[in-house]
Order: sequence, then C-alpha cells, then structure tokens
Amino acid sequence: MSESVTRTWHLHFVQALPQKAADALLVRALGPLSDGHGNAARVGRPFLLDGRGSPHAAVNAFFSSRRMRNRAASTNRKYAFALRVWMNFLELRQTAWDAAADDDLFDYKFWRRTDENNPRRVAGSTWRDDLSAISAFYGWAEGFQETALASLGTPDSLVRGPRDRRTWGTRPEYSAKRGRAGASTVRSADVKWFSPGAFRRWRDVGILGMAPDGTERIRWRPRSLTRDAAFVDGLHGTGLRLQEWASVLVNELRHPSDENNYVTLRLADACAKGGHGRPYWAKREVLNSVWNYIETERASSIRRARASGVYERLSGMRIICEVREDALLTLSEPGRPSSLLVLNDLSPEERQSLFVRTAEGLEPLALWLNEDGLPRGKRSWYKCFNGANRRVARAGIDRLQCHPHVLRHSFALRWYAVGRLVWERRAPSLSPGQALDFREQFGDTWSLVQMMLGHSDVNTTRDIYLDPFRGLDVKLLLEHGVNELQAETLLHVLRPDPRVRLDEVRPVEESR
Repeated sequence: MSESVTRTWHLHFVQALPQKAADALLVRALGPLSDGHGNAARVGRPFLLDGRGSPHAAVNAFFSSRRMRNRAASTNRKYAFALRVWMNFLELRQTAWDAAADDDLFDYKFWRRTDENNPRRVAGSTWRDDLSAISAFYGWAEGFQETALASLGTPDSLVRGPRDRRTWGTRPEYSAKRGRAGASTVRSADVKWFSPGAFRRWRDVGILGMAPDGTERIRWRPRSLTRDAAFVDGLHGTGLRLQEWASVLVNELRHPSDENNYVTLRLADACAKGGHGRPYWAKREVLNSVWNYIETERASSIRRARASGVYERLSGMRIICEVREDALLTLSEPGRPSSLLVLNDLSPEERQSLFVRTAEGLEPLALWLNEDGLPRGKRSWYKCFNGANRRVARAGIDRLQCHPHVLRHSFALRWYAVGRLVWERRAPSLSPGQALDFREQFGDTWSLVQMMLGHSDVNTTRDIYLDPFRGLDVKLLLEHGVNELQAETLLHVLRPDPRVRLDEVRPVEESR
C-alpha cells in the first residue's frame, strides 16, 4: 500500500518552548500548541496534521478529551500511532473517518496482518492494540453530544449515521478481546525467557563490553556503564516493567539491612500499569549496584550539569524543600504557593520536574539521569538495549537478543521454579492440617508469582509469563535443583522450548 497522497496524515506531539526563544516567528507559530502560561498540560499531547497542515479535528479533539487526558502518556502515544495508520488507510480508500463500515475494518485487518503487499505486517498483539485504539476513538465519538460535534465540522450522522441505519461501531463482537475483528492469535513468537546464566552473558557482553570468554576488552570505552548495568540488573531482579523502574525516585530507595537479603519497596499507583501500585522486592546485589551508580556516574553527571548551568535554565521545575516518607513539600515561589505532592500520585512525567537544592546546588530527584544530568525518560532506554544487542551480535553470539520485557518474563520464570521447589520441599514435612494452613497463607506458586508481578488476573501470569512451565511434572523439576542457587540447572528441563534461552550458547569466532 502506497501513501503517496496529498492528504497523508502526519503525527506530531505538542512541544515545550523555552522561556525565551530566540526565534519570534517560531514562538508565534507554535504558541497555541506549546506550554504557554496556563497551558503546560498540553505538552506531549498527540495531534494529526495532513500534508497541507490542516488538523484532523475529530482525532485531535479525542486526545484533548477528559478520557485521554486521564490515560497514561504511553497509552496516548500508542493510540496516536495506531489512529494515524488507520486514518491513512481510510484516506487511500477515499473513505471519510465517520463513514467507515464493517468491510473497511476487515480489509484493514487483512492488510495489517496478512497482505503480502504489506512489507511490515504486524503480530496479533499489535493488531489487538490497534483495535483497542480504533474502538476507543469511535466509542468516544459516538457518545459525544451532537452540539459539540458540530463544532468539529462533522456530519450530524456521526460515525455510524443515524441510529436506525448506522453501519460501523464498537459493538462487543468487534472489541479488541473477542469477535471476528479480534486477533485470532495474540501470543507473540517474540516472547522469550532467559535463564540467570543467559542474562549474565547478555549483560556482560552487551552492557559491560566484555569478550564472550569473560575477559575484559582492552580498547573498550564504556559510556554510562555503571548506570546501564544497574538498570538492567534492576529489571531482571525486581520484575518491574520498563516504565515502572525508570520512574523511581532516589528517595524511594532504601539501603538493605544487615539481616535481610531483600528490601521491600513500594511502586506508586501513578507509575504502575493500570494505576495499581504495589510492593516489590529488590535483592541486596541489585540495590548495591544502584547505590554504586548513585555515588559515581550519577554524581558526576550532576556536577557537569551544575558547572554548565543546565539546571538554572530549565523551565517548569518543582523545587522540593522537604522530603517526607510519602509526600514532598514544594518551595513557595513568586506567584506559586507551596504545595504538598503525594508520591503515590506523581506520574513519571511529573517526577522528571522534581529537584532539590543542596549545599552544592540543584539536583534532580529522579534516579536515572542522562550524561548531561537531566532525567532519563523511558524511551531512551530502548537505545541502551538496542546498542547492547548489536554488541552481542558483533561478538558472534547467536539467539541472545534481549528487550526490556524479556527480563520481566525471565524474572517470572525463575521465581516460579524457586517457589515450586520451596513448596514441594516444605509440604511433605507438614501434617494435612498444617499443609492447608500453609497453602492458605502462602498460596499456590502461580499466585506467588502473580503477586510479585502485580497482575490482577492469575491467568495472565500462568498463560503468558509462565507458559513454558505449563504441563511440566513437578517431580521432574525437583530432580534438577533444590533452591535458587541451582535455578540454572533446574531450568534445563525447558531446553526443548525454543523461546527459552539458557546459558548454553557458544560464541563463534568473534567478528572484527
């Protein structure tokens, strides 16, 4: 399918302008879409323009609606990209967005998923997300009042025409989860699991720059090595999602005590998927790696930023004068009184604007910083993984490509094995009554991993994250290990599953 049409829709995001932009024309042109006085909430909002610069009134109104303003920024971005492709598809068919019918949707599904003329066909999970965006948009539009729709220049028969002859809509059978328009297969072939040894090999070669045989490279010049290693260790060791781990503040961490090997930390509601925060557990080695980064690379990046005056030139900062256990008190400023910010309610975007003033100068509260001392956003971490994967490939190691969610899957797989072994070794020594009490307190192993991952439905844990373990005989697991230290050996029972990566890959001769 070609997009060589004059009205191709292009996706943009509202940008923040500096307080004193040198280009007056730029300020005047972007002013209505920028974060002028009282308009900061618009920054990052998606909007569609055609090739002539005309806006898509309905889609842009959708993203400025209360419905989408209350959704996560990542959801807004995902929906925006999905709607851009859908609108361009309709444009090529010379079909108005509010005249789309069932056949248009099914043709679109065929092109996205099956058509050989499409060089970038998508997996079932991506189509599911596309359908969620389309359904959300049309559901919003259909429920909108006709008087408000008239201001968008849309016909009175919005979306599906008069109710007695409408042809397209968000009926249940066309939802993203079921029905003829849904994806027949959603489980992605890309889902993989790493054993602990396979993860260490990927990290050592891809992040730390070591040779495949474990030796250090003489001419290796690492950039942010300590930070990147601490970040991937944290993903693998806590099971948090990329956005969740990337949004942690320094004051939300704690040092491990001498008695405990794990520390219980708390993930804020505003940073968790679905808005449901939860406790999570970090091992001593993970926290030691993080604190090492804080005291070295992070401190150096802050000193560089202070020396160059980066922080003093920032706009929209919130200066924190008091850090409490569950809240932050901001410093009162001219025209802006002090306020109490609840940590649990601060979104990842809001957290990037938080600073404290120390004796040495300003300092971000965000844990993860770029080399210039500014908070590091979620999307920047994909570059870290892409670079690590390229180094692993150049080292000649096959089938060891890692992405952030692979580490979350690997966390689940490892802890299911450990939990299953703990359960089986303790249960035989208990009486039937004691075993029942223990099960009621501990729950089954599926529930243990569900709690650690923060899933609301145990079926998600069992059917997606722990699929390789389904149907395995527990006795077979017991023959291969007794504790976490032997998890690598235990996971070898999963060798036949091509989606599981064990530490048995052997590098070929290193490429030059």
